[in-house]
Amino acid sequence: MLRFCWISMFMLGLVPAGLPVSWADDGRAPGMQDTSTQSLIEQVGPSVLTIKVSGRDGDQLQMGTGFVIDPEGLIATNFHVIGEGRSFTVETRSGRKLPVTGVESSDRPSDLALIRVDVAGDPLPALSLANGELPRQGMQVLAFGNPLGLQDSVVSGIVSAVREVEGREMIQLAIPVQPGNSGGPLVDSQGSVIGIINMKSAIDDNLGFAIPIGQLAMLRENPNPVTIDRWVRLGRIDEKRWTPIFGATWEQRGGLVSARGLGDGFGGRSLCLFREMPDASPKDIAVEVRLDDESGAAGLAFHSDGLHRHYGFYASNGRLRLTCFKGASVYSWQVLEEVGSEHYLPGQWNRLRVRLEPGQLKCFVNGHLVIESIDQQLTSGKFGLVKFRDTNPDFRGFQFGENLPALSLSDQAKELLNELVEQPDNLSAVGASQVSLLGQSGDAVSRELQHQAVQWEQRAERLRKLAADVQMAPTLERLAELMAAPSAADSQLLQGSLLIAKLDNPDIDVDAYVGRVDAMAAEIRESFPEDADAVERRDALHRYLFEENGFHGDRAEYDHPANSHLNSVIDDREGLPITLSILYMELGKRLGLSLEGVGLPGHFVVKHVIEDSAEQLVDVFERGRLLSREDAAAIVAAYVHRALTDEDLRGQTVDQILARVLNNLIGVAGRTQDGESIHRYCGALIAVRPTSIEARLLRSQVRAVTDRRGGAIEDLDWLIEQNPAGIDHEAVMRMRESLLP
Repeated sequence: MLRFCWISMFMLGLVPAGLPVSWADDGRAPGMQDTSTQSLIEQVGPSVLTIKVSGRDGDQLQMGTGFVIDPEGLIATNFHVIGEGRSFTVETRSGRKLPVTGVESSDRPSDLALIRVDVAGDPLPALSLANGELPRQGMQVLAFGNPLGLQDSVVSGIVSAVREVEGREMIQLAIPVQPGNSGGPLVDSQGSVIGIINMKSAIDDNLGFAIPIGQLAMLRENPNPVTIDRWVRLGRIDEKRWTPIFGATWEQRGGLVSARGLGDGFGGRSLCLFREMPDASPKDIAVEVRLDDESGAAGLAFHSDGLHRHYGFYASNGRLRLTCFKGASVYSWQVLEEVGSEHYLPGQWNRLRVRLEPGQLKCFVNGHLVIESIDQQLTSGKFGLVKFRDTNPDFRGFQFGENLPALSLSDQAKELLNELVEQPDNLSAVGASQVSLLGQSGDAVSRELQHQAVQWEQRAERLRKLAADVQMAPTLERLAELMAAPSAADSQLLQGSLLIAKLDNPDIDVDAYVGRVDAMAAEIRESFPEDADAVERRDALHRYLFEENGFHGDRAEYDHPANSHLNSVIDDREGLPITLSILYMELGKRLGLSLEGVGLPGHFVVKHVIEDSAEQLVDVFERGRLLSREDAAAIVAAYVHRALTDEDLRGQTVDQILARVLNNLIGVAGRTQDGESIHRYCGALIAVRPTSIEARLLRSQVRAVTDRRGGAIEDLDWLIEQNPAGIDHEAVMRMRESLLP
């Protein structure tokens, strides 16, 4: 399924007029027989306009494209080009600035807008619009625009298809996409506009989309005009009541206040302070806030000097934090307290309230006290809203006063809720009268129900994690026993690699794959005589793997976890240097070859020790390429920019090889922030190397963040008992203390 992204700047990278354009052999594009390319460009170009949108501080925020559809000053473009509530200018190719009088029609869902400009008695050249029929597949088209203000630009392409995208009919185009020209016209061979460019694919720069022109006709027939004075204020914060500072875009629709974009303050901080200051400082300040991204932060600001000094009580990373901001830099910020609370509902509306009492600050979430502080560094000032980082929060219900009403439940509602919580199977039997009863307590009941739902979801998630850990435990135990048994030395590498793969694929039959490797080796043995020397045996191994069966290094999906799973390497015949080398060594061992794994920095190879003590390096990833010492030196220089050493060529032990496989998997999981996978791989790393301090410390951290508090404490207790050199013993103790209930 294709993924798409809207872009707020015009979209297509265009070729300046006059440069060669690729057409059919007769010099003209298929379907463009009535108008030459050059005359078509000259015909359409003067009707293409540049639109510049201003930011809050008057600087240029973005640019886009529009085109004339009526000589008396009606301009078509995309809704997102003009920016909701933003000031913008319209300019012709000759530099003529056209005063904007209003937005004639606009429709956010269809991303279309019609702008009215004052032509001052000098009509504009208008483009003709196609009759509204959808273009045929394969039609050659031209897209016009003004990338970065460069006028007279055009790119050619074809209509790939007409398809539904995000619930709307769109024209799919085979056109190279770069920052370019949203809102620009897409024209046919007659110069008639068949679409408006506005969308690009997030996965391929040569794939673009346009809105069929028929949708513009419907908008034109149903105008909803807004004068430019009203448009510029549309959606803006009411600056008679609020004062935004430190950037970001604060908007207001009815009682809903929204903050969008990064603030100018450190960490993307931005404030929106309430203008009215009562005679006496309020005792209560409250607001409901909803974060679109819990990794951000947003909430209440109070006792502000109007600049950098203020308190903040806000949600951050799913926790509640009270901070004293005493300056512009993070070094002047003091986090007074940070807590988790089961009453905070991630992704939902949460009511934050601060109670200002003499010598004390009390902070509540959804009616529950979560923080008390006697901090008195700031004692008066303005109050309002604050946001941080790249989250886009919404606020509603901002209040202040002497004693704000708290969320509360009636006794009957409490009794019914307790009954439902204790007997959740009765939820389906709740009738209209009971719903009405609960509804009399308003948001308090709704939030309590959401709170219970979150708790049940958390319990379900813990059960799923426990089930996964229980399923994984026998594999880890088998791996640990294998590595601890001297009698199993010959099978440690092959079985250990397969057990690592089994962590992600529980259905793997390890013994079956061991038998598969034995069968592969037997097939190779049949291809050479019994008295074959080491080189002849190696050549037979190479023929089998690389010529007859096509084993190769996977460059297309190098970081795919399957490349580290030996069963997948065997089945798919591709993998990483290290897993291909493991298979190579296991087959070679069965053929009587003396092979060792060599972990060059950044690239794993195999060393073949031949009977006369000569050594040959083999790059299995490169289909068995034989490497000289100079080749190995070049690999080391490319990865770590130093000379090759004898230590680099030393054969690795089984535990070193398996640890390298696991560290590869940990790296891939880390890049995708897959904590569950990292937890599995850390468990295997400890099974392979029980005394590894690094693995134990990493697993304790992963267990802590994946809500495995008991396991994390066990790992920390082990570290405390071992007390190894180089580890911050006090930090380990503090981490353990933080995990206690």
